[in-house]
Amino acid sequence: MLQWFFWGIRFRHLARYAQPMYTDVTEEKLPPVSVILCARNEAENLKKNLPLFLEQDYPNFELIVVDDNSTDKTAAVVLEFQKKFSTLRLLSIRTQTSPGKKAALSLGIQQASFERLFLSDTDCRPQSRQWLKVMQRSLSDSTIVLGYGPYLERSGWLNRFIRFEASYTAIQYFSFALAGHPYMGVGRNLAYHRSVFWQAKGFDKHVHLISGDDDLLVNQMAHAGNTTINLSPEARVYSAPATSWRGYYIQKRRHLSVGSHYRWQHQIALSTLALSHFAFYVLTVLLLILIPNWWHILTLNFLVRMGVVLHVSHGVSKHLGEQNLLPFLPLLDFLYLVYYIVFAPSLLTGSRIRKWK
Repeated sequence: MLQWFFWGIRFRHLARYAQPMYTDVTEEKLPPVSVILCARNEAENLKKNLPLFLEQDYPNFELIVVDDNSTDKTAAVVLEFQKKFSTLRLLSIRTQTSPGKKAALSLGIQQASFERLFLSDTDCRPQSRQWLKVMQRSLSDSTIVLGYGPYLERSGWLNRFIRFEASYTAIQYFSFALAGHPYMGVGRNLAYHRSVFWQAKGFDKHVHLISGDDDLLVNQMAHAGNTTINLSPEARVYSAPATSWRGYYIQKRRHLSVGSHYRWQHQIALSTLALSHFAFYVLTVLLLILIPNWWHILTLNFLVRMGVVLHVSHGVSKHLGEQNLLPFLPLLDFLYLVYYIVFAPSLLTGSRIRKWK
């Protein structure tokens, strides 16, 4: 029954969601904004991706790169781009900071020239030159905007699973936000007013954790009255996916390590979703073994659920640009059980992680 609730009701609203059409405003009325990227040994990524941020079609913005104690040519790359782009600023940290990138991000936020902040990562690339404009349209009505940060498409099952997991996670936090219960966003594509950061007293509540500069801040400060989502294709920010299962495991373990610090109601809702998903398959298999005569009932139950999942996913995939995952969805949905088993311990051991790069 719980799976029917999530897929048949909660997620179905996202499938039917229509992105608001904003009245175009003249460039003179667009407020100035600050874009912040944190970098630790990201010289190569900056060479590839920095131009895509710098060449945004927006009249008044600054791009801040915070060099977080890099040992490569990160600073040199930024300084070279500065010769061409006056909007680019370099901030440098030359001492060992607390775990994660919160110290670097805090510095960028504190030193930003403008109230409206747009966050991403150096391994990311905006889908279009309209990213800032489209996201700003949402930020004009709210103080927090949750954007989508998909992964670039590559060949192979690892890439399919990474993109499926990212889209499934997005389905959850976008759907909950639409229902008035926002609980997270991704730092690859997130915007908020600096006042949100000050009201939260920065990252003080979770500064000891390596992750959480995005989702824990949103979890702490977001509510129905100040948060919106933006699903416009032009507002997507693509990220480079892990290229090995080990790399993916390390990355996801770090991301999931902060889940136990969400508000208790969000933990209950997400745990209920995960347990109902896991139990659906486990109970189906057990009943097939114990009561083989029920195979036709269990098969029908499976087909009906999967039909609902496919129907809702078809609508959602148009928003997320992941239509080519639909043929693999039944298998990926089943394989997600392995994801639960592998990463569940991260909720208990995540605090031991000490590096973000």
